[in-house]
Amino acid sequence: MLHRITGRATKCGPSAISAIAGVPTHEAAAVIRRLFDRHAVNGVFIDELTAALEEFGWTPDYALRHPKYRERCHARREEVWDRIFADVPFEVRAVSLGTFLDPAPAGTWAISASHHFVAYADGFVADSAAWFPRNPAFGSRAIPDHARVALRRVREAVRFVPVSSAAAHSGPIQQEC
Repeated sequence: MLHRITGRATKCGPSAISAIAGVPTHEAAAVIRRLFDRHAVNGVFIDELTAALEEFGWTPDYALRHPKYRERCHARREEVWDRIFADVPFEVRAVSLGTFLDPAPAGTWAISASHHFVAYADGFVADSAAWFPRNPAFGSRAIPDHARVALRRVREAVRFVPVSSAAAHSGPIQQEC
């Protein structure tokens, strides 16, 4: 479930974090500034977005990557990316935004397409109002405003789960008596 994007920051990275975690965009931007020692957040990389979502209790559990961008040339800090995505299974596939959204994949996703982040969950999309509205709306190519961005190339899409769900999926916890 996506949340309505609220807050003062208007960039797409903090907006995607806001939609997924349900926090205001200025709080998401503050976490990115704190974690990565930045003065301003005018754009984010997938490792920054994922690290910020981890601070809000979300962890990645699956990724989809475009074959052209496998070298990770667009991650800000390689060591952060390696730490976060070391055990995350992924698939390499070239896909457009419309092709990705049409079958309505399950889960909560942060999608990077054309240097822009979009939040997606259960058929609904939310954005900084550049491509999609800030309030989660049903995403479909049949909607004229959505069709204009349907051919954008997905660089990377990461599915996130709440930390408590991730612990439940990893199996029973072994405790010694």
